[in-house]
Amino acid sequence: MNGWSRSLRQTMRPTMRQIGAALERCNRIRPEVEAHVTPDRMRRYLRALSETPAPSGAAAIMRAPVLRELLKEDGAFASALGMEDDFRGTGTVTLSTGKRAHKPLWYVAHLDTISYLVHPGVEGRHALVPYCYHLTETGRRDAKAMRYDLDRAGFVTVAEGELVSEAGQPYFEAAGADTLRPGDRVVPVVHFHEDRSGHLTGHFDNAGGVAALAVAAPVLAATGAECLLALPDEEEGPAATGNQSMSRGTARLVAATAAPQLAVVVDMQQTAAEGNSGPDGAGEPGQGAVLSEFSSLARGAVTPPHLYAAARAFLTSLSGFGAEVRESANLYTSRSDDVSLMMRDAAIVLLGFPGGNRHLDRALPSAHLDDLVSLSRALVYMSALAAEVRGDAE
Repeated sequence: MNGWSRSLRQTMRPTMRQIGAALERCNRIRPEVEAHVTPDRMRRYLRALSETPAPSGAAAIMRAPVLRELLKEDGAFASALGMEDDFRGTGTVTLSTGKRAHKPLWYVAHLDTISYLVHPGVEGRHALVPYCYHLTETGRRDAKAMRYDLDRAGFVTVAEGELVSEAGQPYFEAAGADTLRPGDRVVPVVHFHEDRSGHLTGHFDNAGGVAALAVAAPVLAATGAECLLALPDEEEGPAATGNQSMSRGTARLVAATAAPQLAVVVDMQQTAAEGNSGPDGAGEPGQGAVLSEFSSLARGAVTPPHLYAAARAFLTSLSGFGAEVRESANLYTSRSDDVSLMMRDAAIVLLGFPGGNRHLDRALPSAHLDDLVSLSRALVYMSALAAEVRGDAE
């Protein structure tokens, strides 16, 4: 076992002195963080990413060019920021900072969205196989069917219509001629919208997490942090009871490279209205990012107590740095890429953002701009905590 594979779970004994030193590091980089991680930049990334379809297994093909263009427009590649569209053949898009070959700190946010496979049509209606957790019991949602076009070497829309759910069974009804066939993928259509108070509607699971990482990445590079920002293209996957039925993109990632010393997993989490309330709960959108101790009632990752104590003390002290982070009551926090990471190591921090109807459960997905700005800034600051507990020199 080399030094890179020894986790913080095995080596860390965090203290309040280290928390204080990490906050001093944050104070030194705060001007760069606040200059770059702004509401306007977050809005631009969110709009572009959430408006781009990204079905599991094809997310890298569709969203990686969008992400690269956003970063290029910001001049991000002029710093020590690298990007790979297919890291070691795993299908994961990665951003990397620093000079070390193996990165001790990982940030992970899945790139893909919910989607559906197609059964044969009957009288213009196709029964669908959810490649996700299908959460719309009854109702209609705008949707379209996409197909990979060999001549264009990209995806095209072959039908528009509606995703219809009846007693939990999904169907696709095309608005025009029925042209669907095996290999097509049905994706819900959700357009980006922002009201005057910063409340957002859009396909934010997990475009929100990807945007937060992408906006943070150039600052992490500029401050010399040694990080891998991983965007796996298959977190959703098929609905099943076992952990390994989902997060398969991250499973490929951890099999292809040395494990990190610390991983921060970022995803959209339920608001109070969806069962995550309480005196210290995530509350409603607009109150900050969300720190959770465990996911899926401990079926997913559980942050070790000493690591959670350090993360809690540090993250809830960031309000003075323009990064509000609230502690979840853990009534329910969804599993995500943590279910594959935890098979390699338990040093995982769950840091997400509150939102509603992430899989179009009862309405369109929603989030708040302020929460995503806070999340992105907190992600940069987490590199200070990781460096302090590792004992990295300035």
